Amino acid sequence: MDIDTQQDVVVIGGGAAGRSAALVLGRARRRVVVVDAGQPSNQVATGIGGFLGHDQRPPDQFYAATRVELAKYPTVRWREGTVAAVDPADPAAEGGGWRVALEDGTTLQARFVLLAMGMRYDVPDLPDVGGRWGASVFHCPFCHGWEHHDQPLAMLAGDGRPATEGALLLRNWSDDVTVVAPPGTVGGADRKVLAAHGVPVADGEIAHLHGPGRELASIELADGTVVPARGLLVAAPHVQRTGLAADLGVALDESGHVVADAFGRTNVDGVRAVGDLTTPMALVVHAADTGALAAVGIVRDIVAAQM
Repeated sequence: MDIDTQQDVVVIGGGAAGRSAALVLGRARRRVVVVDAGQPSNQVATGIGGFLGHDQRPPDQFYAATRVELAKYPTVRWREGTVAAVDPADPAAEGGGWRVALEDGTTLQARFVLLAMGMRYDVPDLPDVGGRWGASVFHCPFCHGWEHHDQPLAMLAGDGRPATEGALLLRNWSDDVTVVAPPGTVGGADRKVLAAHGVPVADGEIAHLHGPGRELASIELADGTVVPARGLLVAAPHVQRTGLAADLGVALDESGHVVADAFGRTNVDGVRAVGDLTTPMALVVHAADTGALAAVGIVRDIVAAQM
């Protein structure tokens, strides 16, 4: 087993949050290893929405460019792989902290572990979603709404998102919005609100999505009703990718996200968490911000320990 040199931080996950943390840590000349499995949550998205300087940029281009930026800092290293376990280091070992075991047998040791592996999106099991997810079928109107502005749009009711909220959000981008309502998902009070705003309700289960490639043209319901739609908003709740956070004893909130303060501190000393792991907010710019703040907090804590 290869025991690597002592690090200041092992960042688990190389999405926007993990990379942002690594950049700030590298610029502060802290020793960092980013362990990345190469499965960012937004990999399938057609573009990044609302991130100044990266707006509408395809995720693969963003990740390629940020790898080049990180390579400029000699204390930041990148390791492709998957973390198998994280355990407290031997208290007698220099630096203490944490031992991070990778599935390939490598072991890293660091003073801090930064959890940045993101969350898995629980995409509804709809027929014909396929490659449309992240393009014409999406969960975040702020990320994808502009690409479908002034087009007919639909919102799938149920799965925890109020029909009125989702539909009225979509009306920021289009006046042509329809709520698709499986049985029991939209009550009378919501229907009155929707009607007052000119939003029709199409009752029924989705039988087919129609359109070429990743595009959506219409939604066919089980009774044969066809709803024109170029975009479909669905609820896709976050789910933990692995049991790593739970294994570490990190506290989770009722939605399954890690409880962390503004600087990523969790209830476990030396374990920080950032990005989608800590919030249902799915904006890439927000993930990057949490990573940067966590890095600042870690550097300040390292300095405080020297006083």
